[in-house]
Amino acid sequence: MSEGEKDHSESPKDNGELRKKWKEWIDKIGHDLGDLLISQDILKEVSQIVASNKRIQSSPFFFTWIQNNYVDSIVVGLGRLNDHDNRTISLHNLIKEIVLNPEVITRDYFVSRYPKWMQDAGIANNDFNKFADEDEQFLSKDRLLTDLKLLDDETKQIKVFRDQWVAHFDKIRAIEQLPKFKDVEHALELLDNIFCQYYMLVDGAGMSTAKPSLNFDWKEVLRHPWIDKAKDENDCE
Repeated sequence: MSEGEKDHSESPKDNGELRKKWKEWIDKIGHDLGDLLISQDILKEVSQIVASNKRIQSSPFFFTWIQNNYVDSIVVGLGRLNDHDNRTISLHNLIKEIVLNPEVITRDYFVSRYPKWMQDAGIANNDFNKFADEDEQFLSKDRLLTDLKLLDDETKQIKVFRDQWVAHFDKIRAIEQLPKFKDVEHALELLDNIFCQYYMLVDGAGMSTAKPSLNFDWKEVLRHPWIDKAKDENDCE
């Protein structure tokens, strides 16, 4: 067998180890993506708070600082999720591994994880059809590669911005147009949708978003004065 050629006669044990690894990967990816989605929500709510309170609009410096830090962290995070470096865990590399091992998650295995009534109703098979041709046992490489291309195309501008403006200070910045907030929002939504599909494929559980539900009121701290005016005046004397 030539170097790089794949042996398709892997044992069930090998397949089980790959599925276990992919499950660990998808959980880490979901946690990372969830943090980005929470950051997006926090920025939106802070922006609404500022817009509705004229008393805190005297200087844009602090809120510009918040926005700049948000942009830097979000573009780094998006680039991390679509990282092509083989040494990293990313959504791109997860899908790429599945492309190289389409026999690891078969239709029979995928369907077996569903409750019997969902199997009988055809729901499980219909879900698998999102990744494979109808009645085929194995995943469709073409469909997986289409998802990879979509992931790359929709985050390309953001990754270039990260490489030339955030991670490095390029002498020649080739990017023609800086990404806007709507571009970041679109990229996050796309990654969230693709992630949820592959979470279902790898984990067997459906979800509509990777964004976690916060069980506390993070805005509670904003309902109190941040600076004691009398103490601040004494410190300035």
